[in-house]
Amino acid sequence: MCVPERFGFRVPGRLGRVLIMPITLPALTEQVDAGVGTVDLLRAGRAGRVVCAGAFVLSVGALSACGSSDSSAGTARTSEPSASAASPSAPVAHAKPLTEGRLKAAVITAADVPGLRADTSEDGSGVETQRITATSGGRVCTEFLNAMSANAGTYGSSAAVTRGFTVQVTGSPVSIRVSLVSHTSAAGAQRVIDDARESAKGCAHLAYDDGGTTRLNLAPLSAPVMGDDSTVTRMGVIVGKQGVCTTVGLVRVGTVSLNVMVSSDGYDYGDLQTVAKASVSKLERVDPQVASAAS
Repeated sequence: MCVPERFGFRVPGRLGRVLIMPITLPALTEQVDAGVGTVDLLRAGRAGRVVCAGAFVLSVGALSACGSSDSSAGTARTSEPSASAASPSAPVAHAKPLTEGRLKAAVITAADVPGLRADTSEDGSGVETQRITATSGGRVCTEFLNAMSANAGTYGSSAAVTRGFTVQVTGSPVSIRVSLVSHTSAAGAQRVIDDARESAKGCAHLAYDDGGTTRLNLAPLSAPVMGDDSTVTRMGVIVGKQGVCTTVGLVRVGTVSLNVMVSSDGYDYGDLQTVAKASVSKLERVDPQVASAAS
């Protein structure tokens, strides 16, 4: 059965230590194939979704077995995204980077999305300068990790702020992290989106070392475009004998790349979409420079 303890793990994307309800794996079996692990996980979910019974292999072809969440943040929405015919906006050459102070004014608070609760222990600031290297999965997986973190050396990140939230639902909490990263150019912000989108297609499984081995199983989603451009990826995150279902969205708005990560016992595109849209709206409203930079 699913135990009610919370655990912490680190994932790329300026998201620090995420605390959520784990999926416990009392009979976990690791199957390592050419250095890339696939792991048997117990299915876990809320009432009316997926229950804690029966093992399955969390791989790119079985990521949906985590189920879809139905939390209380925002308004009614679909659990699965659909493809969009909208085209991304081209980067604007003259757009200027935002300072950390302006990012702090533009990042959402719990008051901006009904159902959110602030988790200030997860708040932070400062750009990511340490390059992350995948220990399995090869160059394309390393590219995915560094796009997720908007590495300053690669993407010209100049300022960043991160805010943490939770959404309490029946059975287990949902952990949400929102990060705004300012880049020295709109092209740098766009490259974050482009690299994350393309590398996710070629990196089904990866591992990296963060004081211990973390494994990710990836599945890019086709979703409506948010902001100037966006990409959404499902990540099955495995740390030791525990795992969690995570949905991450990267959105460009002018010179800013927005990273929204939703972690729970089920894949949660609905809350990701709600929080991302609120973040884009506030960023454009609070900083007219960003809104005018969007073509």
